Amino acid sequence: MPRPTIVAPVLWCAVVLAACSNGSTNPNADGHLRVQLATTGTGATAGPALADVSVTRGSDEIVISEVQLVARKIKLERANGTCPTPDLSDTGDGDEEDSDECPNLKLGPLLLDPPLGAGAETSFTVDLPAGTYSELRLQIHKPSDKAKDAAFLAANPDFAGVSIKVIGTFNGTPFAFTTDVSAEVETEFAHPVIVVADGTTSLTLLLDVRGWFLSQGGGSLLSPFGVNPLVRSQIEQNIRRSFHAFEDEDHDGEED
Repeated sequence: MPRPTIVAPVLWCAVVLAACSNGSTNPNADGHLRVQLATTGTGATAGPALADVSVTRGSDEIVISEVQLVARKIKLERANGTCPTPDLSDTGDGDEEDSDECPNLKLGPLLLDPPLGAGAETSFTVDLPAGTYSELRLQIHKPSDKAKDAAFLAANPDFAGVSIKVIGTFNGTPFAFTTDVSAEVETEFAHPVIVVADGTTSLTLLLDVRGWFLSQGGGSLLSPFGVNPLVRSQIEQNIRRSFHAFEDEDHDGEED
């Protein structure tokens, strides 16, 4: 008499194991986050070659042709989570902490070079724990001669002591505006960003450069030449307020 087989139970177990190992049902699985940069949305007015941003007030006109920013760290904060307070000093090394509530996207220094035309361009893609996120945090960083900045400065020597650089013209005269501001920028999402296990989510970080050189109230332009401390403080405040972040699956620089 032939022996009975156990094929069916074995196959059933295999199906169960396959289902249990599927990343889409694993709450601890990672998703993919595509981080994009933009300076203007699809409705903004850009230069003829889609390479400049111009702002006019009265008889004054500023044309921005390049923007570069040094970031030390980019993080996402989970909904109902809390990010640790960073150490922004040149002597502190306490900004390397990571947590389940506030995972790192990128450690720096990292040179961000956003496009000035319409739409968004991918900067980098990372794996991130699946979940719901409510805020993006970015550290604007002034590179120093410390060891942690050595490789970055070797590749970007013009950024020694410089965190932000803007190239353009003011009333037709070329300028190069730089600042050594160090700050953490927090931008809360109007709608939570959900990272799905084994899926890809596109997140745009928009720097609205059109307001960087506007006076308080926006009625006039601030000259980038020989700026005094009060004018410089206003420009730096404008920069810190210009960051926005949102889900942007069609890569147009506008919130979905």
